[in-house]
Amino acid sequence: MKKASVFLALTVLLAFSIFASEWMLNQTMGGIMPTNSDYKYGGTVVVVNSGLQTPFSINPLSPQAQLPIVPEIYESLFYVNTISGEITPLLGVNYKWEDNNLKLIVKVRNGVKWSDGTPFTSNDVAFTFNLVKKYPSFDVSGIWKNSGLQSVEASGDTVIFNFSKQNTPLFVNIASQYIVPEHIWADIKDPTTFTNTINPVGTGPFLFKSYSPENQTTIIVKNPNYWMKGRPYVDQVEIQNVNSNNTTLLMMLKHEADWGSSYFPDIMNIWVNKDPQINKIYWPVNNFNALYLNTQKSPFDNPIFRKAISLAIDKNDLEQKAYFGIGGVANPTGIVPAQIGEWLDPTLAPLASELNTYNPQKAQELLASIGFKKNSAGQLTDPNGKTLPTFKILVGAGWTDFITQAQIISENISKLGISTIIDQAPWSAYISSLMSGTYDMAICWGISGPTPYYVYYQRLNPAFSASKIGESALSNYSRYTNPLITSALEVYASTSDIRLQKQAMYTIERIVLDDVPFIPLTNRTNFSNFSAAKFVGWPSDSDPYCAGGATNGQGGEIILLNIHLK
Repeated sequence: MKKASVFLALTVLLAFSIFASEWMLNQTMGGIMPTNSDYKYGGTVVVVNSGLQTPFSINPLSPQAQLPIVPEIYESLFYVNTISGEITPLLGVNYKWEDNNLKLIVKVRNGVKWSDGTPFTSNDVAFTFNLVKKYPSFDVSGIWKNSGLQSVEASGDTVIFNFSKQNTPLFVNIASQYIVPEHIWADIKDPTTFTNTINPVGTGPFLFKSYSPENQTTIIVKNPNYWMKGRPYVDQVEIQNVNSNNTTLLMMLKHEADWGSSYFPDIMNIWVNKDPQINKIYWPVNNFNALYLNTQKSPFDNPIFRKAISLAIDKNDLEQKAYFGIGGVANPTGIVPAQIGEWLDPTLAPLASELNTYNPQKAQELLASIGFKKNSAGQLTDPNGKTLPTFKILVGAGWTDFITQAQIISENISKLGISTIIDQAPWSAYISSLMSGTYDMAICWGISGPTPYYVYYQRLNPAFSASKIGESALSNYSRYTNPLITSALEVYASTSDIRLQKQAMYTIERIVLDDVPFIPLTNRTNFSNFSAAKFVGWPSDSDPYCAGGATNGQGGEIILLNIHLK
């Protein structure tokens, strides 16, 4: 990725800045460019997303629903660009840490109104965080669970977050929490089942207009009373959900859509080179794709078995066929390329390289060492001589990149005598299976963050796991826990000394390489594909004002605040 040194410098700056006791972010717009009245207003941006959405929901707190328009209707306090570390003030204008980092104070924006005309206040912010506390299923990012956060209260134009222990990295999670209006949500009997599809009230730049289940189309229109004067430039956004990435590509090529956030194979040849002046991409690496193994199911509960699976996967072949070399093979620690120089323990480089090397013979030897051997039919048997069952590899329906990876993995591990089938599931079933632990193996992404702490915090924290299958694991999908990792996460969160933070990460990295709680496969890029036929102002490698992504991510709001008619 370009400008890695700049990213690392900003990451370090962010790491240190959050310990200051004075207000941060004064007089900055972050990733939102200054309003230019000379820009041409109007137009309908057509967005196409792959993956049919059932059921439809605009509940910004629900982890179960696919949310194509939530960031455009509901806003968070800040937007943190996980590539640059830059912070964009939204409902919050600045923040500071006090009392030895046990108190976070956020100053909220004045003059903001909810879309029904009710003034936005700090009470709405405090109410939202306490609502998330009341309903733990909303707490996907772990704002409350074992985080040390004790209370959230409003005081004038500020919100005060009180901690029982230092946890400065939680700022990123707090910053990105969507805020809901107290005067409406206080009267909802069960917000966990609330779909919020009738006149949702937010502070964002757009208002919900309609949703058609027949053609899977959502329309949002410009909020004329948005707090940022002169924005957005566009009048309307139409989001069409289709059944596959291939359909998305066809619509883009026909100029029936302006923006698609789907993976296209061989992107340069099939999209960019068709019309380089019009067909644009922004695919920055900020995450990874991984094979998650359900460690509460045998034989995936055995670390040696998991390591054998990793060695049996030809990750270079997988990356070339799934992504045509656009992102590269993921580091087995899960650290993204821009952070490796700063955060990977250099003594672990040889071990990481070995784990990423395709070595089916070594994989077979490891399996034999724990009693797993092939029978006369070439099927792998357990130490008791019982043939292993056929395992399912869970992927999202229509996600061609994940399907391609699953096909290659299935072929690779069949050489070990392991039989698999690919389970394509719609979003609701896919995420439900991951969280409930009913899957065997699944391909999913990691977590974006300005340092490796965030992926380890979300994916390996026991607070986000579950003790048995059927119980909901909020984000620790592999259900692997380790007390040494838990302690290292606590050390990182308790100190402002970057040397100690690195040592904590080094501890986790070694355990990840030894125990393989998940198998990083390929670096994950944001698949942002744009057409400059009608609209300009899209993010790019030369102007990375946000991390890219789809309308259902916070970067989507930033993009829609910046683009305008040609």
